[in-house]
Amino acid sequence: MVLIESLQNQQLKLYRSLAKRKYRQKYGLLPLEGTRLIGEALLRNVELKYMLLRGEAQLEDFPLPCAPPAAVKVFNVAEKVFAQTAFTDSPQGILAVAVQPQAALEAAFAQEAPLILVADGVQDPGNLGTMMRSAAAAGAGGIVLLPGTVDAGNPKTLRASMGAYFALPVVEASFTALQHKLEQHQVQLVVTDSRAALTYDQYNWQQPAAVVIGNEGAGVSAPVKAAASAAVSIPMAAAIESLNAAIAMSVLFFEAARQRRR
Repeated sequence: MVLIESLQNQQLKLYRSLAKRKYRQKYGLLPLEGTRLIGEALLRNVELKYMLLRGEAQLEDFPLPCAPPAAVKVFNVAEKVFAQTAFTDSPQGILAVAVQPQAALEAAFAQEAPLILVADGVQDPGNLGTMMRSAAAAGAGGIVLLPGTVDAGNPKTLRASMGAYFALPVVEASFTALQHKLEQHQVQLVVTDSRAALTYDQYNWQQPAAVVIGNEGAGVSAPVKAAASAAVSIPMAAAIESLNAAIAMSVLFFEAARQRRR
């Protein structure tokens, strides 16, 4: 097998370009790194364009849940060049380029009683990835990213999601489009507010709900907050002002999951 030894190789240049949102959008592709993320993509039948292996490694050296389709090309990359191609400091030795899944906004409302995560201006890719992972684990039906939110294809978001990105519909949409769907499906829009009298565990999460998590610093935007059907608070000790956005989201969604199991 031919060993790629130059960063000018077209497969490596494409992979590196996918660090930027404009190229992910231009090509409709995602950069995947590590066995967990690539394995989840394979399990969900996400189309892979090609795979990159470090040094003289073979696919059999990696604990993937299943083999990629025969049509997926596999390239070996010289150790030093591979290290310059991967986005992490200690890569596992396997990379892949995948076709970005596309979902319609309607797909997020497919559940009988939809539970939807709405990210409103969330900027930290790690936070968004953690939210995606928690949403999938709590049984959410989809994730809607409003304008100003980091995109789900960001490499840091993908890694933090631990493959949850492929487990449920993730859609970018305007708030106007989201409002139309909320009204159409009779789904309540819920925001968090530290001053709200109704605590998160008093809210009836068995009804359809779309939960908004706002920007890490500014919180939920004014138009979204004004349109909310309900606001809930998370009681905390007096010395603590607020929770990390992803932690707050997880608290709400697992309370929803608890109530829905009853």
